Amino acid sequence: MSLYRSLVVLAGALVLAACGASSPTAPAAPANTGATIVISEPWARAMKMEGGAMGGMEQPTMAPASDSGYGGGYGGMEPTKAPDQGMGHGGHGGMDMDMGGANSAAYMVIRNTGGEPDKLIAASTDVAKTVELHTVIEEGGVMRMRQVEGGIDIPANGEVVLKPGGFHVMLIGLTRDLNAGESVQLTLTFEKAGQIPVTAQVRQP
Repeated sequence: MSLYRSLVVLAGALVLAACGASSPTAPAAPANTGATIVISEPWARAMKMEGGAMGGMEQPTMAPASDSGYGGGYGGMEPTKAPDQGMGHGGHGGMDMDMGGANSAAYMVIRNTGGEPDKLIAASTDVAKTVELHTVIEEGGVMRMRQVEGGIDIPANGEVVLKPGGFHVMLIGLTRDLNAGESVQLTLTFEKAGQIPVTAQVRQP
């Protein structure tokens, strides 16, 4: 009988071991399909701090442009020198544009390689007192810059080009000259991707 009982106990142990080995495997975590932001071709407009309220920054008008491509021209607008006063650069929440220094702007291509949309909601740099997201709109036949409310949408598997005459990062009240050939450090803040550092080359438009 002792041999029979030993065989029964051994058989039971083998059954339990087999059940444990065949336990289901936990499913793999789903792939991350969120927004993935890639910044390319970043540059900032060269600007001297001396000058008027806009430091001689060029203001787009409705005159025909000879070049409307990225990095040159104004997309159907010809840049002309803006006067020191009466800039037509409103939309700053009541902020006076004469901040005691010149203004510049930064441009780039923002590409979203992810499966979810994202949004550029803020930007910062140590070369300007204030940084805002702007666009250019038409008012009464005149092209004017305005602050973008709520941020700039970056579609899933798409891109947005920040360029003269369109979306751009406005650098208000420069703390130093931006000389061609130098670089400036920017930090872009996205709704999903978070903060992304960017090095923008300074150049003449």
